[in-house]
Amino acid sequence: MRRIAAFLLSFSLVLSLSACGKRPAETGTAHLTTAPPTEAPATPAPGTTAPPETEPPADPALLFPPFVQPGRLLFSDGGGVPVELLSAESNVSYRVRYPSGSEAVVAWDKIAPLAPDVPDLPTPTDEQTLAFLKTQLGDPLPAWVLFVDLSRLTVTALANGEVLRVMPCSVGDAGHPTPRGRYVTDYKTEFMGKEGLYLCRFGVHYYGGYLLHSVLYTWRGDEILDGELSARISHGCVRLSPEDSRWIYETAPLGAVVLVN
Repeated sequence: MRRIAAFLLSFSLVLSLSACGKRPAETGTAHLTTAPPTEAPATPAPGTTAPPETEPPADPALLFPPFVQPGRLLFSDGGGVPVELLSAESNVSYRVRYPSGSEAVVAWDKIAPLAPDVPDLPTPTDEQTLAFLKTQLGDPLPAWVLFVDLSRLTVTALANGEVLRVMPCSVGDAGHPTPRGRYVTDYKTEFMGKEGLYLCRFGVHYYGGYLLHSVLYTWRGDEILDGELSARISHGCVRLSPEDSRWIYETAPLGAVVLVN
């Protein structure tokens, strides 16, 4: 019995010493270490699609550069300097801009028109057109705007900041540029032209001798004499199809802003 009691006492001491040597983490509540949760990629709700990634819009000024009609001012000694042709009075004079930025009126025979360098521009969205016009005309835009794009050969009609119609047009040739600038329509005429030669219809006047009007008819008005559009062929006026010129004539009010760029 004494041997059994001694053995039991010795075994109890061994268990007690073994428990004292354990690390706190192994005797108390366990402290678990877990990896931080990873965020699952967002998925669109059922029935919807994720919005496409789009590039930021381009600078409106780059999409609508001013059209430049080049020419050369001729010197009597055979030399000359480059100029920009702003407008023309046929067989009389040109209004030109020198490289310095100054402007002058020069005799007709002192200028040699040159072929313009027309940039290859993308078709703008309505939003891009609106953004550009706001940089030129202010925000909000005037109630009615007729935007003549000399590079793309189009007329865009807008009312209350909304694009209503984009129409092909023809503009001035190299020797008779359509003047750039901001103008306002001030009168309309249903018929105009040169007696015995040609007739135009649905004219809307905005500056000097310049109007938006139809393509050319014969003097009797019974057939189209020259219906070409998207070309540089006029003496500075903006030609439109019979349907589009009539629409502007009947729809756009006097006082509409005309921006020619």
